[in-house]
Amino acid sequence: MKIKISTHENGESFVITPIDFNVTDIRGIKVYIKNLNGGYVDGNNIIIPISNVDVLDLYHKTAELFKNRFKCQIENDQHSGSLLEDAVNEEKRFQSFSAKAYAIRNNDVDNSELSDFLNCIKQDSFVRTLKPFQILSAYHLAFSHNACNFSVPGAGKTSTVLAAYAYLVNRNEIDKLLVVGPLASFLAWKKEYFFCFGKTPKLLEIMGGTPEKRINNELIRSNVDLDLVLVSYDSVSSHLDELLFFLRNNRTMVVLDEAHRIKNVEDGVRSNATLQLSLPARSRVVLTGTPAPNSYVDLYNLYRFIWPSHNIIGFSVPQLAYMSKHEGDARVGELISRIAPFYIRIRKSDLKLPNPEFLPPFTVQMSPMQAKIYDAIANMTVGRLEDNSSSVTSRLSSIIRLRQAATNPALLSHKLDDDYDDSNDSLTRMPLDSSLNVSDEIMRLIQSYKDSEIPYKFITAGKITKDILDEGGKLVIWCEFIGTCDDLSAYFFSIGIDNKILYGKTDYVSRENIINEFTNKENPSSFNVIIANPHAVGESISLHTTCHNALYLEQSFNAGTYMQSKDRIHRVGLLDSDVTRYYYIHSADTIDKVVFDRVNKKENRMLELVESQDIPLIADNQDFLEDNEDDIKAIIRGYYEYRSKHI
Repeated sequence: MKIKISTHENGESFVITPIDFNVTDIRGIKVYIKNLNGGYVDGNNIIIPISNVDVLDLYHKTAELFKNRFKCQIENDQHSGSLLEDAVNEEKRFQSFSAKAYAIRNNDVDNSELSDFLNCIKQDSFVRTLKPFQILSAYHLAFSHNACNFSVPGAGKTSTVLAAYAYLVNRNEIDKLLVVGPLASFLAWKKEYFFCFGKTPKLLEIMGGTPEKRINNELIRSNVDLDLVLVSYDSVSSHLDELLFFLRNNRTMVVLDEAHRIKNVEDGVRSNATLQLSLPARSRVVLTGTPAPNSYVDLYNLYRFIWPSHNIIGFSVPQLAYMSKHEGDARVGELISRIAPFYIRIRKSDLKLPNPEFLPPFTVQMSPMQAKIYDAIANMTVGRLEDNSSSVTSRLSSIIRLRQAATNPALLSHKLDDDYDDSNDSLTRMPLDSSLNVSDEIMRLIQSYKDSEIPYKFITAGKITKDILDEGGKLVIWCEFIGTCDDLSAYFFSIGIDNKILYGKTDYVSRENIINEFTNKENPSSFNVIIANPHAVGESISLHTTCHNALYLEQSFNAGTYMQSKDRIHRVGLLDSDVTRYYYIHSADTIDKVVFDRVNKKENRMLELVESQDIPLIADNQDFLEDNEDDIKAIIRGYYEYRSKHI
């Protein structure tokens, strides 16, 4: 089928004229064209209004619909005026541009152009030496201006962006950098800027508590004297007018760090406010290692941001949702092909990091008191898991209690909500049941536990820590519960081990000071141990420059969080001589081994997935997260295996 596209004589609409068929031959045509700025059928012509809309974007969408959906050949009326001619020429330029971006992405580059790129960034005093895969990513971004980087954590995405930024600044195309990210990412951007350019940036940080007067003084002015603006996602909506004024009056690269935070297409506050920063930006960058954790819908806002004037995705939200749920949908290949020119992804295997050492778990016998408490909680938990009438809340809450009993029974006297950080989105939104169905005797043991003994896991952790410190090493200890963080820290101080805690309650300034001191290679830190919660600080921080040891005192079934926490000390920048070690402590005959086996099995499946696919789709995300049915079966099976050996 063929169509001709022209413009109406009044210049207010596109006119689409079928050449060898009738409009009524296309089933559902009215529904489709209505989405094109209220298009409608007029006789055998189709009218697409072009008032109050981006004409180039509308032409792109119109051509896409008839070319891809209805398989039409398109002829353009060359006598229809400059408006259509401009749209057609822009479309041709974009297709050519996309083809070259795709070639660069696949390492098909012009060596002379690449040399010019490298020479150009050096002229702007970019002093960091990039890895080969970082050079390709930076060159791709510098060429395309608008791109996504879906590389794994630890691949040096920040340095890559700063190299492209240096190139575009040197070419006089942009002169400002604005980064939207979680608060935890701010320190990384400030440090990487210094390492890449050898100087501290002129900086504005916008977060809760930043004085409104300072924001206005810095942004609402004719000559902004800033190199870098850092904005938390939660602050965008409340300062949107000032940010838009800044972007309209300054040639700015806008970066969304940990951009999966705007993936929710139904989020009317965070996502919509952040997306409004796109149009006035001169360059747009999306950074996330998890582009589609739940479904292909997660890609929708990311590509709306980087190319607001082109329908890169080419599918609606309902279509993307359907494609995610139906394995083998033929349209998935078309989706990947459409987005491919505008993203780069570095896999973990591409980093060529020295292999880490995983020490066998240290198995610790519980004290008689802890064992008695644990057995009572295990009986309660399995009873609830096997009872089909138990609520989901009751079942999952019992599993959490069982994990607490295996490490630190003192936590059983707290409300469950008290032991989760505010930053732990997946759990703070889940209603938790703090009730314990145990005897009065067990309850008395729980209430007196903290004053009666030190958990044996703590004692073992202290011995391991002292051995590492005696060898001149540093250590990060991962704990799932904030009560464990507090209690372990207090115990360490009592045995002469200085330490700091990083969790949701650690304020922003303190967190930066702790990380800066801990990772400073020039001056010895006053402490060499960090006790951290992986849900609060499992992303956006780097400890690998000085710390090569991590100890897991507690674990959850969440493979994603576990992998992120490991990447804090195993990432680009390690020397070949650096040895990264992971330690684990388990209470004997408890849920600890079940969690360890399950989370490692999930991690292996997850690694296979993310290494084998261009856009890793974890369609059944729950398999990799908290307490799914297979986890529950493993808990019950482990319980009865233990009982069969001891009865």
